[in-house]
Amino acid sequence: MGGELKSTIDLVMERFGGGEEKPLTDEQKREIAEVRRIYEAKIAEAKIMLRGDENLPREIARLQREMEEKIEAIRSRGKGS
Repeated sequence: MGGELKSTIDLVMERFGGGEEKPLTDEQKREIAEVRRIYEAKIAEAKIMLRGDENLPREIARLQREMEEKIEAIRSRGKGS
């Protein structure tokens, strides 16, 4: 065959442009750290305010999703620059 066979993961990464992310800038690292700090505080507050409430796991999951979306937005600003 002459060449190396590529794994499915390699093919998917090539197709969607993944695998070669630009390193984060110091500013992006600071912003991500700040987002994490804020959301860790929000999650801690929810654990206190909703202790024993059946909605606590849902609220924690919502906050974690929000945090990840904000972090991804910060990361994506660095791509293609």
